[in-house]
Amino acid sequence: MRTAKANVRDRMTPHERRAAMEQGKETDRIMVIPFIGELSGRLTGTSSREYWHDAKKMVDTEIEAFNRLGHDELSLGPNTCGILEALGGTVVYPEEGMPYFDGRFLTDYRMLDQMEPVRPEQSERLLFFREALERMKEAADGVVDVAPSIGGPFTIAANLRGVEQFLRDLRKEPEQVKRLLRLVTDTMKNCIDMLAPYADGLRMADPVSSPALISPKYFRELVFPYLTEIMEYAWDKMGVKPSLHICGNTRKVWDYFKEMPIRAISLDNIMDLEEARRELGSHMTIMGNIPPVECLLQGSEEELRMEIQREIRQAGDSPKGYISASGCDVPYHTEWKKLEIWMDEVRLESGL
Repeated sequence: MRTAKANVRDRMTPHERRAAMEQGKETDRIMVIPFIGELSGRLTGTSSREYWHDAKKMVDTEIEAFNRLGHDELSLGPNTCGILEALGGTVVYPEEGMPYFDGRFLTDYRMLDQMEPVRPEQSERLLFFREALERMKEAADGVVDVAPSIGGPFTIAANLRGVEQFLRDLRKEPEQVKRLLRLVTDTMKNCIDMLAPYADGLRMADPVSSPALISPKYFRELVFPYLTEIMEYAWDKMGVKPSLHICGNTRKVWDYFKEMPIRAISLDNIMDLEEARRELGSHMTIMGNIPPVECLLQGSEEELRMEIQREIRQAGDSPKGYISASGCDVPYHTEWKKLEIWMDEVRLESGL
């Protein structure tokens, strides 16, 4: 079994670095968390489909990627996909590329009458992620923290119902929307019970709750209470607050972020990190926000290095810390060299 090994250029392990940052102490360099997932399989000849269905291969690829880069957090699912599948939805896993949802499962809200929150022991799919997480925690060996990822309740509910239909339901079927959100929220809390013994933290992503898709009013009524409930539950079970990513321009809901137990806020690449540092930096760690397509997939080495330097200038002194991260998932066909350049530039900026 592969095990995690700290990078020889660094003076601290990722676990030590994160602990120091969160205590306001000096670190050897800025933390880096690239959202790579199944992209790491390209290092070990593991297809995207194998990555999501073979626990050993999933962990081997993640550890191989860590040992090459020395980034600052390991993660795996169940993401939105695994919880969606546990509730009856269908996900397609291509040989190459990222998973995607296939149609909508909840065609009639009367189906909720026959549905109950899923417990992990009832779901082969969720048990797969428990196995993978247990393997990953052992392989991480205290060198690097492990933070599994789960979708947000609004996004999981939207994909069960079909996003377009669900967004129409916010106005036409508000009580049914709340019933569905309660089912998803309770299932997610059961999932957190399963993950907690092996996790050093939790990543959450709720892209459909973006202000690009719903108004702040709907965010307050149908996102904030359920998302906060889950985050507080995870905080109690794991001892640390979760991190959160929501796509698009989230400026309109930043005041709600300040009320939520957020460890780190991951920002889309369209957001201004300097403004985020000024408005949110005293409440939570700022993460972001290298453009995944324009910079990581398509940009030159010089453009990537300049972007990293610019973002460090903008947010590197944020009061609760700054983490260099991609603005969203790194595209599957990104050259591995770009990730190595990313890590190299951060180390150079810190004199390593």
